[in-house]
Amino acid sequence: MNFSTLNTYGKNKIMNHRKVPVQRYEKGEIAITSDNLAIETVIRLVCNDINIATLLGSPSDINHLLIGHLLCEGYLGIDSLRGSVNNIESNCDSNGWQLSIELPSNLRMKPKNTGVTTSSCGACNNDGLDQLITELPFATSKPQIDESILFAGFSSMEKMQEGFAKTGGMHSAGLMSIGGELITVSEDIGRHNAVDKVIGKCIDVADFEKTVLLLSGRCGWDIVAKAARAKIPIIASIGACSTLAADCARHLGIRIYSFVRGNTSTIVG
Repeated sequence: MNFSTLNTYGKNKIMNHRKVPVQRYEKGEIAITSDNLAIETVIRLVCNDINIATLLGSPSDINHLLIGHLLCEGYLGIDSLRGSVNNIESNCDSNGWQLSIELPSNLRMKPKNTGVTTSSCGACNNDGLDQLITELPFATSKPQIDESILFAGFSSMEKMQEGFAKTGGMHSAGLMSIGGELITVSEDIGRHNAVDKVIGKCIDVADFEKTVLLLSGRCGWDIVAKAARAKIPIIASIGACSTLAADCARHLGIRIYSFVRGNTSTIVG
């Protein structure tokens, strides 16, 4: 399968960074100069006239952010979203971006307040896994891969992280085939948004059950949940994974490779 068009930067691409005036301190001296900072903006996601979420994120690939968020957060399934990215209406004003879409599907609405916080205080032994995995689907397959493709995939992804190279302040997510072909990459100031974007970009072209999700940072249980809803069976991260991510992955049949370095990694699942 040829994914080259997904990896081509368009001439009218929305930039993720902006040059701003700053003061730079160096060797005891302060000088007026400029620096590239990652753009952060309000992004409102609307589906069937329902306000799904208001996020802070980067403005590139935001149509794909809406599609990926609807899938990865469990509002709609893959079949309901295929072919829908061109139906998104996007508007930008002084209050940020709004992305809207009308789909012939009923949304699986989530409770407004789950009572769950995503940082553990460490004060008890009950991590609440049962509550978090109640509605998550099990992986339908766990394909075998040549582990050497992971580091190669990250090396290829790094070359496409234009926002990070400019600002040092952006996360990246990539989707790679189990054969080692990097399908595409997305960046965002938020790591969850980067995952939503890259999955949204691939919804019409990739068989998610035969892909690997690449993360430029760490892997928490919420990223495992997004992969599960997209039917992605393998996650690889440069950073660590959490206990809930490990337990959730084992329960759902997903494999996590963390601390991917050269020919080494830590495997869970």
